[in-house]
Amino acid sequence: MARRQVPGLALGVARNGRVERISVYGLANVELGTPVTERSVFAIASLDKQLTAAGVLALAESGKLSLDDELGRFVEVPWRGVTLRHLLSHTAGLPDEVAGGLEARWFTDYTTEQLLAHVRGLVPVAPPGERYLYSDAGLFLAQLAIEKAAGQPWREFTRQRILAPSGMAGATFLDPATLVDGRVAAYALDREGRLRRDRRTEVDYGPLYNDLGMTARDFASWLLALDGDAPLGPASRAAMWTPLHLADGSAWSEVWQWRRYGLGFGLDEVFGHRVALHSGSSGVGVLKFLDRGLSIVVLTNLAHSSGSDPLGLALGVAGLLWPEVAWLERPPVPDPDPRTTAAHRSEYRNLLADRPALESYAAASRLAAFEGAPALAGRAPRWGELESFAFLGESRAGDERLRRYRAEHASARIFLTVALDRSGRIVSLQWAHI
Repeated sequence: MARRQVPGLALGVARNGRVERISVYGLANVELGTPVTERSVFAIASLDKQLTAAGVLALAESGKLSLDDELGRFVEVPWRGVTLRHLLSHTAGLPDEVAGGLEARWFTDYTTEQLLAHVRGLVPVAPPGERYLYSDAGLFLAQLAIEKAAGQPWREFTRQRILAPSGMAGATFLDPATLVDGRVAAYALDREGRLRRDRRTEVDYGPLYNDLGMTARDFASWLLALDGDAPLGPASRAAMWTPLHLADGSAWSEVWQWRRYGLGFGLDEVFGHRVALHSGSSGVGVLKFLDRGLSIVVLTNLAHSSGSDPLGLALGVAGLLWPEVAWLERPPVPDPDPRTTAAHRSEYRNLLADRPALESYAAASRLAAFEGAPALAGRAPRWGELESFAFLGESRAGDERLRRYRAEHASARIFLTVALDRSGRIVSLQWAHI
């Protein structure tokens, strides 16, 4: 935590049918010297996408909607062919913005009507189903569809149908002006690496598109509930964890955080074991081993973009609990393809300098590589010089060849999984700071 400058952290582990561990570290509020406790409430940011997906799936179970219903059945929008499934899987083709141009007018509070007016004016980047494009606009629209189908406000429905059955007694909504017992202060690092308050979390988006707040026990209880039949049945859970395919039937891979996406969850594998995972901009992450009954949530109060990298921390905890999936102690192995390793080491250096060699990527992955490289490059100064790059092994996942590496920096150890297509081009490149 000290090396990453994370002020405070709460960790939850669910395993073997119970919340097995809650651990807390550091400060919930640096200015006041207030420690993180089990009652500390963190903004979960984009981890709420899985809860929104669960709401749609719960309504589908009760027959009030279908995943393949068009959005226009619930919300008047100018686009045709966008379904609820598209929204939850980020394949609606919509840009990743909800407030957008409204911020230029210096609002600190937004009504649902203001947000919807802006989203209705978005120009789709691609037709529905043809491209994966991570988009908060899609989840905002899905929340509106939930309200219409359920006949009640999203917050009320979510409390009754998702939070309460999952045992998430402390979950709340983080309106900036509301006094929330246990709310942690949010932080980020400036360009000089100094700790600052994260003002992004102090904007009120109204009753929709609003960060949920939870303790580590709340979120661990949610992950545990997903091992049973409340609040969702087995078919709905399977739908959340089934990788999407695009309209042409092709599989899709994201470049940076996960190889596949389902409904509200990223999907990947860790040394052959299926995982569902996600991160959030506030510095939070979740990792669930789908065939093992092990789930880990890491909540921090340092922005993800400032280097808290909670998914890497969750992977490190998983390795401590289950050595079979441990990255840290995995030794280098003989390399059957040193030329490819050299190329990947070179590309890793390119990414650290924010100069990806786009010709080394599959055509469908080049835009994501270009857009995502700054996130890696922005962390490079804190990690220090690259000192070594070691091959840790390879495996296959469907048509893709997965090669794993350890990059040793002066102040960080980064683990990479590079997925290659049949031609040897990079389909995705996941990295974890463990």
